[in-house]
Amino acid sequence: MMSDTMKFKIYCIDQYRRTHGMTAPEVVDLFEKFDVYSFLDLPALQWQSLENTIMDIDEFIEVRS
Repeated sequence: MMSDTMKFKIYCIDQYRRTHGMTAPEVVDLFEKFDVYSFLDLPALQWQSLENTIMDIDEFIEVRS
């Protein structure tokens, strides 16, 4: 059985892909490169809107670029 956190991460990959016109493998590579998966473990991200989560991911990546 898949955990709620894993489902959330998959959902974020899909929404990030759609928002930025990327493929799923491109998003996976990007998230791995910048360790976004550990960032997505924060419970607060699951309680806010997905739009805000995508903006937070963008900021997280930008700071590490």
